[in-house]
Amino acid sequence: MYQLTNLRKNLWATILGASLVAPPIGATPSINSDNDACSSAAAEARLKQRETALLGPSHAEAHAKARAYKCRVAKGLETVATPDAQVLAAARAQPGNSTGQWSAPFVIPVVGITSVLLNNGKVLFWSYEPTQYLNPNASNTGVAYIWDPVTRTGHSITPPENIWCGGQTILSDGRVYVAGGNLRYPDPNAAPGQDGFQGSLSNYTFNPVTETWTAQPNMATGRWYPTVTQLADNSAVVTSGFDQTGAGDITTVVELFTPAASMDGVGSISTISFHDPAGLYPYQQLILSGQMLQAGPGSTNTALLTPGTWSWSNIPNMLSSHYGLGNGILYTDASVTPIGQVFMIAGGAEGSTVIANNEWFDVANPDAGWRQYPQWLQARHNANTVILPDGTLFTVGGNSLTSSYDAPLFESERYNKPANDPTGSWVQMSPNTIQAAYHSSAILLPDATVLLSQDDNDPSAASTHQAQIYSPPYLFYGTRPNITNVPSTLSLGQTFSVTTSTSNIASVALVAPGAVTHGNDMHQRFIKLQYKKNGPKGLRVTLPKSSSLVPPGYYMLFIVDSLGVPSVATFVHIS
Repeated sequence: MYQLTNLRKNLWATILGASLVAPPIGATPSINSDNDACSSAAAEARLKQRETALLGPSHAEAHAKARAYKCRVAKGLETVATPDAQVLAAARAQPGNSTGQWSAPFVIPVVGITSVLLNNGKVLFWSYEPTQYLNPNASNTGVAYIWDPVTRTGHSITPPENIWCGGQTILSDGRVYVAGGNLRYPDPNAAPGQDGFQGSLSNYTFNPVTETWTAQPNMATGRWYPTVTQLADNSAVVTSGFDQTGAGDITTVVELFTPAASMDGVGSISTISFHDPAGLYPYQQLILSGQMLQAGPGSTNTALLTPGTWSWSNIPNMLSSHYGLGNGILYTDASVTPIGQVFMIAGGAEGSTVIANNEWFDVANPDAGWRQYPQWLQARHNANTVILPDGTLFTVGGNSLTSSYDAPLFESERYNKPANDPTGSWVQMSPNTIQAAYHSSAILLPDATVLLSQDDNDPSAASTHQAQIYSPPYLFYGTRPNITNVPSTLSLGQTFSVTTSTSNIASVALVAPGAVTHGNDMHQRFIKLQYKKNGPKGLRVTLPKSSSLVPPGYYMLFIVDSLGVPSVATFVHIS
């Protein structure tokens, strides 16, 4: 078991120059010092030059724009970005049951760059250590936090290293598996061609019961921005990511993590294949055939990986690329015969244009190729799309320019039909009030609300980092149904009894707990189930027989009544 003492030393000057030390967390930056980039053109020029060397010109320019904006705010020349007044007025003019409702912002003192819902209903967040951000001499320091949505309280835990920008999924026993992360920040003193981000070779599992980390065998290559996908047998495929060289090369090595049987055991990692993912954080899902579908971010990266042979086969290309962090959603309808399954990919950027070019793929009819899905009301990248208990989709945050934080969007949207029905449309919902562009995250909670974590436009303000909770319109339709009895452990193919508080049940669904970062939820899965009425307040519900449709693990079981109101979820374990 690996534990790391969190060294909170403010060494920002090492990377940005002694005159540009970041203020303490939560402090208000000074705008009066001649050495301050906010008031000194020379200091700003030195800072931009250094960041250009470290991050590249486009990323450095985005940072410079963000600093300029914050300087104008500090000097009273501009107000902090908030939802447009017309947006707020329109939301207030509509009844709450049509647009939903946001809570007041509250503090979660860790930037939720990664959010994972644990099977105890709590949320695990992790991020870089803000006082060491971009310091190559302290690249391996991170922070983590466990938050309880019921009490809205939490506590800090120590991550094993800087697992920020790794990939993550949830294993069948509830452990969180994390692959890669930040081995080293860009280092201007490194050899030319080796001075960029380095991906970590590390693997860890997290035990949600004891809240401890276990080091797993290293991967063959470093990974920064990889994707991790749980397969039907509970192994996990790891693809993509910048390697450990600092050269900015995306690895083509495909690896398989096989977990140990015990919660704190050490599993194995092996190279199984080679494949060019055409970019970072590709969208991946286990599909009904037992294969893993990988799509994007490049339009031509559309392929199936077959377990066992570990061979790749092509499927039709997408209609467009979805770089710049779009969203992917898998929806399975096991209530019908034959079982239906669709994969929807939304948003991102193509070239210098942010897009709303959403598209979908019918897994059962691959020859039909990718087809256009109803478009968002606004083009956006860096957004998050969450699948809700009724099968509809909720998209929140992001921004409308290709930079990381400029032109943030506050207008959230909801798709008004189940995700497998391409005849619906997106409808504007109530606007959030915290900014949620790059490095924000959104995740479904067991009470059918959505947790939104603010972005990190100001890394120095991490201790006052904010979040909001969104209550969708269905929570205003009437009294919620309740699940009063259900087995806690289930098996594939089993028909089981559910007792409810009402006879008016319209649907039953499993929703996998989310594991999201950079808009990519690597464990999001919705499965609509078959059921029959069994007495006035009873149901007989049947699970699919295939572990390709229902990978083993913990799921939230929701019932939805005839008015569209969902219950609070009950966690069930499917073996």
